[in-house]
Amino acid sequence: MDSKSNKFQEHFKYMQNVTEFKTELNDISKTWDQLILLSQLGDTGIDMSQTKTNFNALTEELISHLADATLNKVINAMKSKAQVAVDIVIRNLFERTADIGFLATDDDIRSFLLKHPKTIEQIEVYKDDIDDTNFRIAKKTYKEDLLYIKNRFEEYVAKYSVYYDIVLFDTNGNIVAKLDDTNTITQTNDSIINIVKSTDEDYVETFKYHDFLPKHKNSLVYTYKVTKTNDCDDIIGYLSLCFKFENEMDGVFSRLVEKENKETILLLDKEGVSIASSDPYHIPIGAKLEIELEKPFTITSFAGRDYLIKTCQTNGYEGFFGLGWLGHIMIPLNSAFQENNETIEIEEKILQSIMRNEDIFKQEMIEIPIKATTIQDELDRAVWNGNVAQTDENSSLGGADFARSILREVRQTGENTKKSFNTSIEKLNETIILSLLDDAVFLASLSIDIMDRNLYERANDCRWWALTSTFKEILSKDEPITDQEKKDISSILKYINDLYTVYTNLFIYDKNGTIIAVSNENETNLVGKELNNDWVNKTLHLDNSSKYSVSSFEETPLYDEKHSYIYGASIVSTNNSHSVGGIGIVFDSTPQFQDMLKDALPKVDDKIFSFFVEKTSKKIISCSNDNYTIGNTLNIDDNFFNLKHGESTSQIIEFENKYYIVGSSCSNGYREYKSESDDYINDIIALVFIEAGKIIEENSTIPQKEQNQYYNYPILQNEPVQEVATFYIGEKWVGISQCQVIEAVGLEHLETPISIGVENHFKGTISHKEYFVSVLDISSFIKNNKETKKNDIILVNYEGSDGKHTIGIVVDRLGEIMRVPTQHIKPFENHLISGGMIGESIVQPPKNVHAKTLLTLLNISKLQEIVK
Repeated sequence: MDSKSNKFQEHFKYMQNVTEFKTELNDISKTWDQLILLSQLGDTGIDMSQTKTNFNALTEELISHLADATLNKVINAMKSKAQVAVDIVIRNLFERTADIGFLATDDDIRSFLLKHPKTIEQIEVYKDDIDDTNFRIAKKTYKEDLLYIKNRFEEYVAKYSVYYDIVLFDTNGNIVAKLDDTNTITQTNDSIINIVKSTDEDYVETFKYHDFLPKHKNSLVYTYKVTKTNDCDDIIGYLSLCFKFENEMDGVFSRLVEKENKETILLLDKEGVSIASSDPYHIPIGAKLEIELEKPFTITSFAGRDYLIKTCQTNGYEGFFGLGWLGHIMIPLNSAFQENNETIEIEEKILQSIMRNEDIFKQEMIEIPIKATTIQDELDRAVWNGNVAQTDENSSLGGADFARSILREVRQTGENTKKSFNTSIEKLNETIILSLLDDAVFLASLSIDIMDRNLYERANDCRWWALTSTFKEILSKDEPITDQEKKDISSILKYINDLYTVYTNLFIYDKNGTIIAVSNENETNLVGKELNNDWVNKTLHLDNSSKYSVSSFEETPLYDEKHSYIYGASIVSTNNSHSVGGIGIVFDSTPQFQDMLKDALPKVDDKIFSFFVEKTSKKIISCSNDNYTIGNTLNIDDNFFNLKHGESTSQIIEFENKYYIVGSSCSNGYREYKSESDDYINDIIALVFIEAGKIIEENSTIPQKEQNQYYNYPILQNEPVQEVATFYIGEKWVGISQCQVIEAVGLEHLETPISIGVENHFKGTISHKEYFVSVLDISSFIKNNKETKKNDIILVNYEGSDGKHTIGIVVDRLGEIMRVPTQHIKPFENHLISGGMIGESIVQPPKNVHAKTLLTLLNISKLQEIVK
């Protein structure tokens, strides 16, 4: 038994599919016990104890695999959710570290701090030292400039909506500007100021209580020093960006949590204390929790309840790991394995292909249906031999009839056992495949979420940078732009681009669409180029700073003739009356999109890969591997694209001569990006392909066992009958007199000759008692046109011209043992029988019975004549 499920045995009671199977098999086991006893009393001639032992052993194996698959489905989902809960946040916070570093160098903020070294309260204190006129001027100027800087802050959080406040301090910790007017705190004594003052890092990240944010028990704040210039280390103040932590986590949790199983997803600090909870009434914030980083899961108790738990450290992003937070998930044990009654219909050939994929199905699991079939075949053979052993000599005493009735029950119980196995095997297969379908959807949803969140930042960047005062002032002038002014703009663009490396180039163009400056020193040849693209024209006509434009995903000389998106925003005049130009930012789409796809996958190889594709055109935007060309069309079923925002689907498809499990998810935006309030519409589909199996020929699937035919004749007292043993060769239903049959044995007992032609009737020998018996394939003598698999050998006696002989005949499967009234046995007329035919009579069905195939009785003695 697998180590995970072995340790989990005492908790199988929570797995409905496992408990149902165990209950059903236990009931069948009791029936086996009764039949074994009756078989001994009825002298059936067979020992079923080994069959029961074999079934019991296989039951334990199947229960183990079924429990393991059920458990794996849950713990794999747990690991994925715990991992995403922390990683998606870390990706977001990485962007915040760039924000604080850039905003702290904003010219308007620097200008405000240099112009107003004292706060309004400080001006009031020192008013006696200056005359009234200067005091009023200072106070008025301060208020005007304060209003301007607050408007700048409001513009910033309107675009970077992940922040709820921006706080600006002077060097003594006095608050000189903030957004929240309801916050009456005017000075901080927080340790953060001293930490920032002495750090060599580019930012300081803190999650704790901050005295300048008294409404929040804990807040996530990014702080950095403001210096006179980029080249001067003289500190003139400090800037803090206050992140919407609770709001962000609510959004993350809402996309991950499955309410049916009562799971709770959490973010823990490095000490294991809950700092965010998807259900704080269930698992509260501040709770100290057990963590599990090493094992796939563990079981722990919390508040008197048992839980499955899993904890994940962040994988980090671009070398950023944040504050060491952990993703954590807890599911009550008694609801972890809730059945959602989800089913899936899979074509048999596809299922057989998937089951041959050892990356999905372990070899032991693949062998279970084979073992079950082998056990059933052995039982069928034993029952058949038991029936053959019954003779009419003890029929008058009722012994044969009683034995045969027991044997019928034995076979039926075997069929019921096999049916129960098949149902559980189907459930096992379904559990594994549904888990993969869920995985594909989850990974596709994660991929598109990463993309939406990333492009949200791009839309913000272009709009914020378009508000740069230097850009506005230079482009608003009536005079021609000087070379020095162009250099100044290029210098600012380069500084920004060095911070934000996801762009290959940033450029500014004037109101005519002519590029006047670029960030990339290797693309200065673009300066002077006039742009006439639709997105440029749209940008120049944007009416406010909340709007932006995006190019189509197309080849462009701005990206070395490769496909990319270019984000743009209008630069308005200093009096905010009209557009004087625009900014374009060239997203480095080829590596960036591919990295997003790779980051969402558990591994990257030819067996699992993913795409970003335009919904309407099916144009490939990116692929996690390099086997598919960007810009080409991905020709798969429309069902993967006919999705509404945030919808997902999955199914198994045939693609490039293989079967793939494919998950698809449509973009849903992030915050205001691609929301109903956003003018930008561009639906993207993320698709994840998981290789399921190779395409196999239809006739190579495992054949289903066909139902045996049987004639139940009403037999009158003293009516002459013939005992007939039936079997199948190909599609033909044939039989011989029961008295000729010695027994049936498995084909595995056949000793095959070293070299013999395929067409030869002789197939080898079999050892029976002290003799070796020749084995023949007589398919060609009964005109069997269907190539089938042989499973059994029937040993028979017959009278030849030179005495009594024993021979073996290979057959597809064993049929029924029947008592046929002799009047229903109709011999063939001699003149119709050719020399190569071994059939001697046909069995007429009972009245009112419509037979699909008639039973032909063979004359085995003729084999001596025709097999030379």
